Amino acid sequence: MAAESDIRAALKRWLQQRLTEGEQPKQQWRQLLEATWDHLLGAPVEELVDADTVKAVADAFLATDIVTELARPITPKIARAVIAELREDERPLSRFLPPDAQAKLQEAIARPGLVHPDWVRAIFRGEAAEAVVNDALYRALKDFSTLLPRLMMKVSPVGRFGMLGSAGAFAEKLIDDLQRRIEPEIKSFIAESTEPVLKRAAEFTIAKIDEPASIEFRATFMSFVLSKSTAFLLEAADDELIADIGAVVELSARHVTAMPEMRDDIRRWVDQALGHAEGKTIGEVLELSAGQVRPPIDALADVTWPVFTSVLGSPHAQTWVDSLVDELLDEYERLASS
Repeated sequence: MAAESDIRAALKRWLQQRLTEGEQPKQQWRQLLEATWDHLLGAPVEELVDADTVKAVADAFLATDIVTELARPITPKIARAVIAELREDERPLSRFLPPDAQAKLQEAIARPGLVHPDWVRAIFRGEAAEAVVNDALYRALKDFSTLLPRLMMKVSPVGRFGMLGSAGAFAEKLIDDLQRRIEPEIKSFIAESTEPVLKRAAEFTIAKIDEPASIEFRATFMSFVLSKSTAFLLEAADDELIADIGAVVELSARHVTAMPEMRDDIRRWVDQALGHAEGKTIGEVLELSAGQVRPPIDALADVTWPVFTSVLGSPHAQTWVDSLVDELLDEYERLASS
């Protein structure tokens, strides 16, 4: 029995080494990844994906606690590190787009109908827009109300002969009185006119939205964005803002998981996707053939091999492999004795 136990232990050690040590298993791992890619492209979708199973997995991941715990570290930890790195980058975004790509982008921006009218109406709606228009109208009318009386005085006989003595003082008093009387009228006019002015401004902008001046504005704005760096665009993204965004992400994740329609939508999307893939292979769905596009197998093998060996060397995996060796030897002895 001791000899048999030693043999089993030696076989288990050999198998562990055979699977994880040296160049041979690493090369075979690469070959396995390559063969797996080819196999999956030719495999029917229905053999790999079951609608009920996918829906069950989606339901499990939509559990509030799971989604919240997965979403919580993204913004305060991962996003903070990424944003901190991007805030140090002073290079313009345009470096990511070659000239021909930038030209295509400008063509897309100039496309008629790109801007929906409701976007424009939303800009001209609300307290912020009203405050801007109110201030602009007030200043314009105030300046005009000051200019008009003085202009009238200049063309009057008093103005022609010079505002001297009591006549000049009377004129100044008259101007001040007119301004005081006009002030309430200006405010009343603005209170009644702001909303119609905003509506007319919105409709005027919509009518001109695809004219050359508007298209030039879009192009200029896009050129401005591309000329800036991530450091410029993320300048305001300090730790406090990132923390606020993290809270928004967590609260939103919790809210979404509690929406009954979300689960219904996911089930419907699964049915639609599998309905589209019915009777097709993975390659046919993706419109890829085995020889058409290949992932970087060598790079994938290099990056996944340490993960594979680490998992296989874990206590639970080792126990599982050892149990397979014991079962194999037991079955061998049973077959040999029958």
